[in-house]
Amino acid sequence: MRNILIHRRFHRGMGSVLLSLFFMLGIGLSATAQEKTVSLQMKQVSLVQVFDRLEQMTGIHFLYNAEVIKAKGVVDINVTNKTLDELLKIILVPKGLTHSINGKQVVIRPGAAEPLQEFMITGTVTDEKGNPLPGATVRIDSTSVGTATDVAGRFTLRFMKKTGNLKFSFVGYKMKTMKFESGKPVTVKLDPDAADLDQVTVIAYGSRKKREIVGAISSVTAEDIKEVPAPSLETLLQGRVAGLGVFQQSGSPGGGGNSVAVRGYNSLLDDETGYKSSGAPLYVVDGVPVSSFTSPITGTNTMAEIDPSTIESIQVLKDAASAAIYGSRAANGVILITTKKGRAGRGKFSANFSYTGSILPETPVQTGGKGERLYHMAMMKATKSAYYDAETGEYRYPSNKYEAALNGANYDSFWNQGKGIQSGGVMKIIQDSLNPFFNNSTNWYKHVFRPGRIYNANIQTSGGTETINYMIGAGFYKEEGIMPGSNFVRGNILTNLSVIPVKNLTIDSRLYLAYTDRSRGSGSVAGLAESFTVDPKSTSTLMPGSGEMFDIMLKKLNGKIEDNTSYRLRANLKLGYEVIKGLNISTSLALDFTQANLNTFSPTYLDPTYHEAKSEGEIGRDLTLLNDNLVSYNFSLKEVHNFDLLLGLSNERSMTWSIGGYGLGSPSNSIHYVSGSFPQEIYNSVSGVYRAMQSYKSDFSETLMLSYFGRIAYNYDTKYLIEATFRRDGSSVFGSDNRWGTFPSVAAGWAFSQENFMRWAWWLSYGKLRASWGRTGSQFGIPYLAQGLMNAGSIFDGVQGMMPEGITNHKLKWEESDQYDFGLDIDMFEYRLGLTIDYYYKYTRDLIYKTVLPGDMYGQNGVQWQNAMEVSNEGLEVDIKYDVFRDGPFTWRARFNLAKNWNRFEKSYLGVDTDGMIIGKPLNGIYLYKDGGLIQSEGDIPVVYGEDGKKHVLSPGGDEEYFYTLGMRKPVDINGDGQISEDDIYYAGSSLPTLYGGFASELKWKNFDLNFLIMYELGRKMINAEKWQTLASPDAGSNPLFSDVKLEDFWQKPGDDTEYPAPGIYPQDALQYMGAFDSNIENVSYMKVKQLTLGYNVPSKYVKKLHLDNIRVFVTGENLLTLDNYSGLDPEVVNVHTGVDLGRTYPLARKWTVGLTVNF
Repeated sequence: MRNILIHRRFHRGMGSVLLSLFFMLGIGLSATAQEKTVSLQMKQVSLVQVFDRLEQMTGIHFLYNAEVIKAKGVVDINVTNKTLDELLKIILVPKGLTHSINGKQVVIRPGAAEPLQEFMITGTVTDEKGNPLPGATVRIDSTSVGTATDVAGRFTLRFMKKTGNLKFSFVGYKMKTMKFESGKPVTVKLDPDAADLDQVTVIAYGSRKKREIVGAISSVTAEDIKEVPAPSLETLLQGRVAGLGVFQQSGSPGGGGNSVAVRGYNSLLDDETGYKSSGAPLYVVDGVPVSSFTSPITGTNTMAEIDPSTIESIQVLKDAASAAIYGSRAANGVILITTKKGRAGRGKFSANFSYTGSILPETPVQTGGKGERLYHMAMMKATKSAYYDAETGEYRYPSNKYEAALNGANYDSFWNQGKGIQSGGVMKIIQDSLNPFFNNSTNWYKHVFRPGRIYNANIQTSGGTETINYMIGAGFYKEEGIMPGSNFVRGNILTNLSVIPVKNLTIDSRLYLAYTDRSRGSGSVAGLAESFTVDPKSTSTLMPGSGEMFDIMLKKLNGKIEDNTSYRLRANLKLGYEVIKGLNISTSLALDFTQANLNTFSPTYLDPTYHEAKSEGEIGRDLTLLNDNLVSYNFSLKEVHNFDLLLGLSNERSMTWSIGGYGLGSPSNSIHYVSGSFPQEIYNSVSGVYRAMQSYKSDFSETLMLSYFGRIAYNYDTKYLIEATFRRDGSSVFGSDNRWGTFPSVAAGWAFSQENFMRWAWWLSYGKLRASWGRTGSQFGIPYLAQGLMNAGSIFDGVQGMMPEGITNHKLKWEESDQYDFGLDIDMFEYRLGLTIDYYYKYTRDLIYKTVLPGDMYGQNGVQWQNAMEVSNEGLEVDIKYDVFRDGPFTWRARFNLAKNWNRFEKSYLGVDTDGMIIGKPLNGIYLYKDGGLIQSEGDIPVVYGEDGKKHVLSPGGDEEYFYTLGMRKPVDINGDGQISEDDIYYAGSSLPTLYGGFASELKWKNFDLNFLIMYELGRKMINAEKWQTLASPDAGSNPLFSDVKLEDFWQKPGDDTEYPAPGIYPQDALQYMGAFDSNIENVSYMKVKQLTLGYNVPSKYVKKLHLDNIRVFVTGENLLTLDNYSGLDPEVVNVHTGVDLGRTYPLARKWTVGLTVNF
């Protein structure tokens, strides 16, 4: 006889007795036990294990033949909310077993029970346009039986019932329930979900549903930035994200003309670290931090090497809770960029072509020709200088030419102390009005600006199966700027590949190659705000705009030849393995390589001294290697306790090389590179010394960083959410005493709309409160600063000496920012209206600054880099989205955002105001002289008396030859020393806007759509210095006048309240035409239509005939209209750090684009 197992094994005799006893008792299963439901999920387990588990859950005992049960093998169980009887049927019938329930016992027998009949259910799932949705979830209602659609959107299910209800769901679409009947295919169309709460959003080292996010994260999708041919993605973010300040400081193609700040400015290192500014956010492309800077060699912004058409989405991590896991580089915010990738389904191919024409929107107001001549003649005639009167012991201005001649003073520049005009082409231009060569009115803006053009094309193909997905793309972008010598070319190739070679193993590979070619004119320099390539401000309008002289001028302007290229390679290989469901381990290796090449050739005619050609070359390379190792575990308990765990280890190594040099004396203007024919040195017979004709330099630096980090996130039914992160970074750039930094964060969220007590709020679709705190850090771009820097010193006995730059500080450490964030997310009226509000406070301490040490015992420099300053940023952000019309043939969706930031300098290492930074005031301050008004009488002229009792009149820099007198604008002598100097400058306001943001709108009607983006800035203080300084040229007549001036605009007599002081040519120190007074500040607000796109999708009935999926044509305009109260040209390009507009910034072009997109 076989043994019988009753919870444990008994001998045959005992088992038989007990079994007979139970049958005789005839006790039925209690009503409570019968009605009790159970849920059970087990994989690859024996039936014995299943029975043991059920006994623990229900208290019911199982009786069965052990050997029979063992022979049935293993089973997989995934059952939810079933009665015990239903569950046992599902398990036992396929195994040829039956059961009976008797009281508290269940008896399992082989046997005779009829297998349950299975019915087949089939169907297709599509989107609202009829396109298949691969990967959609299909589940039989009230069961765990389900499947996913294949690449064609089809599904097949087997179930024990012929009819019932199916539930369909897909990310970004509304869930739908439909009836089914076996044998009748089901076709279902899913509608987009306006709630968007189940949309998966990219976060640091992973992804998460929007409803599960507790940090301050803003997203921009590929749909938002399409059809705008742009050299840099940063400009496409402008006005789209609350709290992200993108200040476009130059329109130079491909240049670093953008100042990007997430929630204000935190660092003082922008000017000290060179091109790798510490004030910029961290950019992470496909999970890999990338180098983001403007090359000092080519002037190309490395972000311009990324083709915006390859981007799938952009997430801006604004608070510390979402960014702190990036540790020491996250103090200025993090921008995550995810490129497009393939998806399972039919292969797709798209091609996009566009042509753009661009023009200079506006030229400045200009007084030229006769007006320029008369102005400069009036200024020169009114010019005076004072002389020292020995009788009175005071300085005085002469009242006539005779007095001036006797005392060596100036009274009239034409009279020139009786000597007349002796030489100088400038005077000839002004005086020789009868000469037709000097009798013109040339607007040089019309000659040095040109219509620009942009050619943009890209192709992309994507698709895949259940085991391999691919995305391959290529792009070409060529822009001819609106100024000569300002072209930009980019070619790029992108390959994203994801492979599942075996079960549970995933291999992801990403490769991006980019080539850029960016030419610059001789007047341009690399930096944040690149200036004119050709300067229309340096030549008088009296000069001819055509003829031989004009040709000579153009030859000089275009004579400098610049070969300016760069290469970018980003590669990433990631291996991931799912150990068990939800538990994943991965390792990745990433490489980011940039090479910049520059060769500049200046012909002999551009060297007025030696008439030597010069060839100059430089090559710079940046390489970053990164290895990330991650372990993540996502699991749920009882379907309501949801956990997301992450552990990581990261190793990063960055290296920078540069080599460069120049050679003089090319034997021909046709030889542009230094060759053996260039002389090494040349003997100067006049000075009797040799002059070096060639030079060479090189440099190398390296940094290392080791990091380990973790994250734990928990939510209860997505109602109560909490998350904590931790990161510890160790870097070679910091002092030996502070190599490691710790950066924690914690955040919590409460979806209050899910509470029962909120059922009264019929208008509330979703609501969540968020709160977070975190600590982030900031590095700097000088690799060996903490180890001590050395500079070349004096040469002694033919040996080059070295000199320390300052005192080494081995305690130099990270800049640290503590940030608090409180947020509210609300969706109302069936998700038609959405509102997000965030308040934040960020305090940054240990800011790195070059401090001056007291005393004179520290060597030649007497400085040291220290963690010396503290800054705070406080702000409010509002983001509103509104579906004005959501259903029907006409839809309209609008989005508005605004941000307010209070930036304050909190503390200095001296405890007082330091180097122009005022405690309690913003960092980006405007520092000016206080305007004391026009001097109307002698009594208005301030005087002081020296220690010797002598009277001294207020004068610029103590030079009483030009002391302040009648008609001059008087600066206030703040320190009372009787002279005007930089010591009298004071903080007059901030150049940062009071409010800034954007308004985006999308309107659709049938096959037409209209999109526009408006950005605005309110309350920016700025100075139109160009308007003033154009009137103050010391070489009168050599420059045109960019101001509409008349004689009555100048002070003539006491009592005149005019905009300008008395006529005359004044030294710069006198400040009369420098725009350096606080009265010159303008409080500027402006609104600009940044983008307007009109698109049309050709009806599908015509497209299908061409065997295509879609044809779209569009027209896009950029920088179309600016409404402002600024006296200058464009307030957007005014330097956001200083607020001073010198009128030399490369202007933002107005562009019109015509494009075609074809999808196969």
